[in-house]
Amino acid sequence: MASQSLGPGQAVLYIINDSGPTLMSSNQDITDNGEQIASLPRQTYVKLDIAGGHHEFRFKPFPQGKRVATLDAQAGQIYYLLVGYSPGRSWGFPFGGDPMTISLIDEEQAAALMKGMKPL
Repeated sequence: MASQSLGPGQAVLYIINDSGPTLMSSNQDITDNGEQIASLPRQTYVKLDIAGGHHEFRFKPFPQGKRVATLDAQAGQIYYLLVGYSPGRSWGFPFGGDPMTISLIDEEQAAALMKGMKPL
């Protein structure tokens, strides 16, 4: 299901912020190949048109390291990027796992998450 407004060579990317509750709410700032493309409050998502080709999605505050999701986007396709902060994991890091999530997910997972979220 491609977007009607896509230009030649374009794909669709949904970025979904599934961050858990924290004392002070802050947005997740996401970059694509070093350029900021989104700033999302928790439990929101945004739809973007992106160029086909190679993409490296990262949290802006963490421009290096393992917190990256890579995508070789195909024109006309739809992709879903899950980002977020899990405060329950932060106390046990690194043994409890990374509290930051950035990964590509499938349409079924995305649809389930987006049901209770607000679009931007």
